[in-house]
Amino acid sequence: MYLVQAPLSTTSTPREVVVDPTPAMAPAAEGNLKILNILETNSEVMCCRFNPEGSLLAVGLANGVTKIYAPDTGHCVYSLSDQDTLNSHLPVTCLRWKSRADTDSYGNILLATYADGKIKLWHISTSSCLRTMTEPSKQILACAFSPSGDRFVTAGSDTKLNVYDEKTNQIIHTLQPSSSHLVMDGHMSRVFSVQFTPGQDHEFLSGGWDDTVQFWDTRVDTKHSVRKIFGPHICGDALDIQSVSVSGSSQQILTGSWRKDNTLQIWDSGSGKLIKNVPSDYNGSMLYCAQWQGPDNIIAGGSDNNMMRCVDQSTLQTTGRLVDLPRAVYTVDYDRHSLHPVIAVGTSNFVYLVKRT
Repeated sequence: MYLVQAPLSTTSTPREVVVDPTPAMAPAAEGNLKILNILETNSEVMCCRFNPEGSLLAVGLANGVTKIYAPDTGHCVYSLSDQDTLNSHLPVTCLRWKSRADTDSYGNILLATYADGKIKLWHISTSSCLRTMTEPSKQILACAFSPSGDRFVTAGSDTKLNVYDEKTNQIIHTLQPSSSHLVMDGHMSRVFSVQFTPGQDHEFLSGGWDDTVQFWDTRVDTKHSVRKIFGPHICGDALDIQSVSVSGSSQQILTGSWRKDNTLQIWDSGSGKLIKNVPSDYNGSMLYCAQWQGPDNIIAGGSDNNMMRCVDQSTLQTTGRLVDLPRAVYTVDYDRHSLHPVIAVGTSNFVYLVKRT
């Protein structure tokens, strides 16, 4: 199976843990979770994302193909591949739908990144690739659309983050650390997650192997980060931010770390201070993915114990789990359009669609 090689460190690992493909027990839902459907793919699931309407689920596979499913039926309705993906046969690493702010392409444009350095914009209803960009000698591991959809950010196996103009496909900003090793104003290793600040086209966060979350602002006359948080060891799509005030002036950051202790943490965005460590389960996972699920819940998944858990934000108690999965959970997402959202959980060659009862 794919994944980038880890450095020689006991604290760093990519998503390449080899696990016995035959689980001791069949996967099961516990607590207030119920399995609605199981989607089986012909290659390992690396990433997934619901479109803004919740009517489609994009699933990126280790063979370079992206499958588009109708969650209500479980049917694959589109398959996205072209000569580039067929030739390289390398994994899809991240998927993001273009923002609902762009009504012309609402729920129909998908940004996909690949382990060979390719970046593609797909038109879903025609299954055609609109544009391809390449960052040579680099694995792209993370991407994010700005809230307006006018720009997007990519990051990956080097320390640079590139901001693209969506209309021209040109890089408009390249952000990176300074040459001084005395000032950590950027990443020093691989970047696995990027998230825009809610409502802001110029501010975003990134996290990766170097145990930092970096804050970026393209309006500032510098190509370096403006501040940072030390602590989270992010090895997947395990960085999220949400507003916690009506005005949007106060935000909290959620991080998931691939380690034994303090895996799930909540931070104040303004001060960068740790608010709380979310208690682990008695057999908790080392996390590859984590998200705010609206204002009420947290969803997270990982390895060691291959499972996904739902956490109540007010009590920080686990309310439901999907356990005894065949391999690590690399990706989770939920239908943001629904009052009672479906949660997608990617593990091995399967996507489990679950719901809180």
